[in-house]
Amino acid sequence: MRAGTIPVPSDAAVLSLAGIAAQVKELMALDYQSEKAPVGLKAIRKDRRRKVEAILVLLADPEVSKYVANLKGLSLLPRAG
Repeated sequence: MRAGTIPVPSDAAVLSLAGIAAQVKELMALDYQSEKAPVGLKAIRKDRRRKVEAILVLLADPEVSKYVANLKGLSLLPRAG
């Protein structure tokens, strides 16, 4: 790999990352769910917990972990604060 190039993720990593993006989008939508419909806070919390669990499962995917580690090694990701 040449210096300054971004590594290409595997197909499995791309699919997992797309799944993470979809889950995050749905998780963010839960913030507005209580404004749109009369849903109890307990139901919203359970939905949010399930979405976070799904994201954590996708993040634990070995292909995603490998790709993220590669990006971190190249200093292409922001440091967690």
